[in-house]
Amino acid sequence: MEKPSGSVFGNGQGLVEYALLLALIVIGIILSLNLMGVSLADVYCKAASGISDGEVCQAKLLTKYCEDSFGGDSSNWQNVSGAPTMQNGQMCFQKSSQLLNKCSLKIPQSDYSINLNGVTLQKPGRGYGVYFRSTMTASGLNGYAFQYDPGAGNVLLIRRWVNGREVNPPIARVPINSTIYNTPHDFKIDVKGDTFNVFMDGVQVMTAKDGTYPSGGTGLRFWDNTPTTCMNDFSIGQLP
Repeated sequence: MEKPSGSVFGNGQGLVEYALLLALIVIGIILSLNLMGVSLADVYCKAASGISDGEVCQAKLLTKYCEDSFGGDSSNWQNVSGAPTMQNGQMCFQKSSQLLNKCSLKIPQSDYSINLNGVTLQKPGRGYGVYFRSTMTASGLNGYAFQYDPGAGNVLLIRRWVNGREVNPPIARVPINSTIYNTPHDFKIDVKGDTFNVFMDGVQVMTAKDGTYPSGGTGLRFWDNTPTTCMNDFSIGQLP
């Protein structure tokens, strides 16, 4: 009886050789991309963005310039007035305070994204703010502040600060209901050029434009005996 023209061993050997050849081709492509300065992760994420917006992938690739998860003390912050406390991995305030993030004053980027996670105002109070593009001078703080301000009628505001004083009227103002109380919320402020976009729990809630201050650091503000306000973590990173 004639033997088949190919053996099991021969077919298996061909598949192994084919797999090795394919692997060598893939390795060659990866090395070529790296030599050209192209990240394989970037290529993957661009492909993923066409399927599901690549949100998870994008978040992993964005650079964090500064961050604080509040696991230690408040040494990462410059106290302008008042002082926070650290408890159970949170930064908490119980009285009027102003402070700037030391790291943010050193980063060269004028455009960035500020993230505050798990911000909780435990009962109705006077509110809180987030400084950005801000610097301290001999005359006081210059910059901007995004603020939740129930004293102004339960609104979100963006104000300009000059020599330690708020400038009226605010640059932007939008109403918000009292559901902000007693529930943790995530805030993100994208600062790019003269445009500032604010997101609450992933939804854009306001935008503002102003070109007075082109650069500066970030910080936090609490005022008028605000009831205990806590947040889980704070970071400044690359814009998406």
